[in-house]
Amino acid sequence: MVWCLLAAILCLLSLGTASAADVVHNPDSLLVAPQVDGKPVQVRVALFLNNLIDVDEVKELFQISGYLFMTWKDPRLVFYPRPGATQREYTPDEIWIPSLLMINATAGRNKITTNIKGDPDGTIHYIELFDVELTTSFFLEPFPFDNQSLEIFLQPFLDEHDTVAMAYDETNSGVGTEPFVELAQWKILGFNASQQSRELGRTGKKIPELEIDLQVQRRSRYYIWKVFLPLIVMVAIAYSAFWIKIGDYYTQISITLTAILTEIAFLFAISSSLPKVPYLTFIDAFFLVSFFFSFVSMLELVVVHQALEWEWPDHANRIRRISQLMYPLIYAACVGAVALVFFA
Repeated sequence: MVWCLLAAILCLLSLGTASAADVVHNPDSLLVAPQVDGKPVQVRVALFLNNLIDVDEVKELFQISGYLFMTWKDPRLVFYPRPGATQREYTPDEIWIPSLLMINATAGRNKITTNIKGDPDGTIHYIELFDVELTTSFFLEPFPFDNQSLEIFLQPFLDEHDTVAMAYDETNSGVGTEPFVELAQWKILGFNASQQSRELGRTGKKIPELEIDLQVQRRSRYYIWKVFLPLIVMVAIAYSAFWIKIGDYYTQISITLTAILTEIAFLFAISSSLPKVPYLTFIDAFFLVSFFFSFVSMLELVVVHQALEWEWPDHANRIRRISQLMYPLIYAACVGAVALVFFA
């Protein structure tokens, strides 16, 4: 009798231990990617922009905040809904969640809050409110009439490179319409997305990658009114010396020299508003053309003055008439040629 009682107790203890093991085991199994027939999990990814916080061309950085949406199916989370409860809520430590990284982020993205819900068929809907600072490459040759593609590269964590396949969810992607979403200098055009895979060094591992590009257009009115128009006026001031009495050399040279010095001072004044890049932008080329023509006007004055000194008044008058006619035409033609080079 005693032996039977001891056997029953041991049996109950073993059952209790097995049940406890099951309780521990089942949650752990849900933290591993669900693979059906060895195929990777199809994850649909969407991005909704709440705010374009900052764009820094010098450091090639931009900062955004928004919602990250992920949708995938986990057959282990199928359930029978109760009346009035068509979804279940989960916490991040209860189920497996794709570890998607924004690999061009300067630091890990800041996850402000998350929400995870599941449908009866096992479809999981993940929403994350985040903000992040990312690096990107700027193409500034057409500056300030340029469009930029602010790139966001999403990759699964290395351990999940062969268990996750990503697709862009255009339905849930978009940009907020509130006035604060855009910056004063940038107009948001929308998102573009593409999928590819990258090889990790020499390891031979192929990592799926989803590239989401935020297309923005620079608002160039500031530069039109504050840079281009003043430069044209300065060139016109230098050109006005051609209409002063041909013998009044002092007045002509004073006007032209003033225009040249003003352009140099103007360059230093606006330098903080220009991108510091190792190549010429359109605004740089426009400035150089304007400065060159102001310098040419100075050379014309010297040539005319020297012709008068050599008592060649006919030559001096002919040069002046040609300058009055051709100077603005050649200046406009050179500006047009520069525009063709940068925008064609």
